[in-house]
Amino acid sequence: MSGRAAKAGLQAAGVAMVVLFGWMTYRYFDGRALLRHLAGLARHPADMAAAVFVYGASFWLRAWAWKQYVGKPIAFAVYWRGVLLSLLINHLVPVKMGDAARVAVLARQPGVSAAEAIESVAVMRLLDMAVLGGFAAAGVYVYMHRIPGLPLVGAAAAAGGALVLVMFRRPLRLERLWRRWRTVLQGRRGAEIAAAVAASWLCEAAVIGVIAKAVGIPLSFGQAVWANSAAVSGQIAQVVPGGIGTYEAVMAFALTRLGAPWEKAYAAAVLTHAFKFLFSYAAGAMVLLLWRSDWQMVRGVWKKERERR
Repeated sequence: MSGRAAKAGLQAAGVAMVVLFGWMTYRYFDGRALLRHLAGLARHPADMAAAVFVYGASFWLRAWAWKQYVGKPIAFAVYWRGVLLSLLINHLVPVKMGDAARVAVLARQPGVSAAEAIESVAVMRLLDMAVLGGFAAAGVYVYMHRIPGLPLVGAAAAAGGALVLVMFRRPLRLERLWRRWRTVLQGRRGAEIAAAVAASWLCEAAVIGVIAKAVGIPLSFGQAVWANSAAVSGQIAQVVPGGIGTYEAVMAFALTRLGAPWEKAYAAAVLTHAFKFLFSYAAGAMVLLLWRSDWQMVRGVWKKERERR
């Protein structure tokens, strides 16, 4: 499948999920119920504070894993703010362009070339995809009692391969990358990087766990991990800022497979995504307040996205 065909297929899937979310909103939206659920969350500030802390820790772990992969004496704050700015931009523009912010932040550091920055960000994204895909596939087997079919596995492999070809064009060379991967990703260092990425996605599941409980959907930790992994995996078909519509549609579907009624599944998905939007804006604002020089970089990414339309 060509790159254009794959992109068109993802866009079509994204539009379909947005349409599905529109139907779900028409069918299940209940403003009073959402307000009741919000009031219920407000009555448990400790739980919400814990969710904010653990969710924030997930990005700290991704920044740490990224630093370990690069392996250069660069301050951790560089990676931390790169990850948070990426999160902000992904919630501001229709397509996932946050990785451009990560590349820009790292490439501005002494001793780091643009090629090295692109490579490191691409490898981190591939690790994210691998972990999420593993969690999502395991959940399909455990909670839906199905083994993911070969078409699904093939599609995931094709998506990963396409990403490699897109991200690793010249001046990056696959032979050099392969030698570097063998050096960095094997042994204890590689295990620590992979473990940090996996742990980051486990931490992110805390949000849906807390909110689903308030809505009346008691989830086990494993169920929360699967619902989160499925919803985030669906963001590959993002067509609107933050993946609005795609996230809620996949999350609600996953929760109903766990036995939740559609009304509660819809509410939990909407509130969870709203939480993540607020976090991304707050974290991004904090970074831009502390590092005002990053404003120009964010505006540059925004301008580039507008020119693509």
